Amino acid sequence: MKRAHLAGLILGIATVFAVCPAVHAQSPDDFVEKPEEKKEEPSTLKTLAAFGLTALGLVLIMIPVAKTFSSSYSYAQARLMLVNLLRTNPNQAEFMAKKMQGTFCEAIAAALKIGGSAGAQDLKIVSSATIPTYDGVAQGVVGKWKGDVGKAKLGLMAAVGGAGIGLAGASWPAIPIIIATLAIFAFLRLLWFTHDLNSQILRARAEILPEVDQAIVSGRYVGPPPPA
Repeated sequence: MKRAHLAGLILGIATVFAVCPAVHAQSPDDFVEKPEEKKEEPSTLKTLAAFGLTALGLVLIMIPVAKTFSSSYSYAQARLMLVNLLRTNPNQAEFMAKKMQGTFCEAIAAALKIGGSAGAQDLKIVSSATIPTYDGVAQGVVGKWKGDVGKAKLGLMAAVGGAGIGLAGASWPAIPIIIATLAIFAFLRLLWFTHDLNSQILRARAEILPEVDQAIVSGRYVGPPPPA
């Protein structure tokens, strides 16, 4: 009996030491239901900022991009048209070239006008007027496009920043992302156009400018009278 009593006492003490740590490990707060964390609601300010920045960025990019459509002709089409007109009706060639602002045609029109105003039919004299004019106007055209690309970069930064704000907690975040995507594609169109323009200017200098000189030397082009 004593052994049984002693064994029961030891078992009871062991049970107490085993249960007590578990009881103390769980504080009363563990049995209290914690309130659910509130989800962050879409911010009206972020929504306005996202829509505003992406829209502003797209507008800044689309303004110069719209100028890239000043001519619906490819280089091959424009070259064929201008060469044919320079050989048949140079004055009409000048008129058509002036309409295509921001392209190599603008430099062709200027060279035709300045070369015709030289009042000479000697090829060396005419080319000494047309070549510098073409190069100068072409550089000016390229410079304008570089300025437009710089402004478009600011627009691209605004559009991408607006899309980032939209993802950070704006309502309808898909819309700023779509606008920013359009801005990126428009910017790529602008970069492609300016890169292609440089090669077109070089090709036109070799392929079309000699036709300008011939139109003036042959007397087919009736330009403005020489300055007094």
